[in-house]
Amino acid sequence: MKRFYSAKWNLHPQKCPARQNHTFVRLPVQAANYTDATGDFTGGVAALDLASVTVNNDATTLTFILNLAGDPTPANWYSYFIGISENSFGGVGGNLNGPGGWGKNIQMSTGGMDYFIGGYPAYSGYSLLTWGGSAWTSASGAASQNTSSVTLSMNLSSLGMSAGNSFTFDVWTSTGGGDTVLDALSDNTARSWNSTPFDTGANALTYTVAAVPEPATCTLLGLGALVMTRRLIRRTV
Repeated sequence: MKRFYSAKWNLHPQKCPARQNHTFVRLPVQAANYTDATGDFTGGVAALDLASVTVNNDATTLTFILNLAGDPTPANWYSYFIGISENSFGGVGGNLNGPGGWGKNIQMSTGGMDYFIGGYPAYSGYSLLTWGGSAWTSASGAASQNTSSVTLSMNLSSLGMSAGNSFTFDVWTSTGGGDTVLDALSDNTARSWNSTPFDTGANALTYTVAAVPEPATCTLLGLGALVMTRRLIRRTV
């Protein structure tokens, strides 16, 4: 099944604000990996062929890491898109060709696309579009890339999200020109260069924002770990 994904807990070191010179504890950050078949973009540019997408969050930030079949760094016209649905308007979201959009016929008819992230990592940025019911409004953020992936991170608050919220999403590759979707995380359909209207439909993936301990909890956990460590040292002396 295309929509298979795996979730796991990563141990991520974070410093407690109360003691910046000590790393007391490793805080859990949820990460989910969603795989995509390679070779389904047939246009000959491996950097526009998705291999997988990793989604994770900490207390304030949601991050998408797009793992690619090729190197995205040689060209500045590669584009990487994310559509997010929170069912904000009763399942009727925006089409990317709507007012304030990017003129590309891309939509998520099931649930409705409430947010769109259009990444242009060659210029270290992305546009965050928010659907207001009749038009898109735009903000900006930072993107990065290396020879095998593109990373897009945004504040949870900019998406109206907090711990426990679930949302559906899709990830697409495209260009700065007239192409719509060249490769979609939500399906394995073979595509080449095209401007065909695209709809994720019922194939969107799901992610739930994980709760992360507050700094005060971090401090208490750290102090507890420190006490336990001292006890173990005493027992072994």
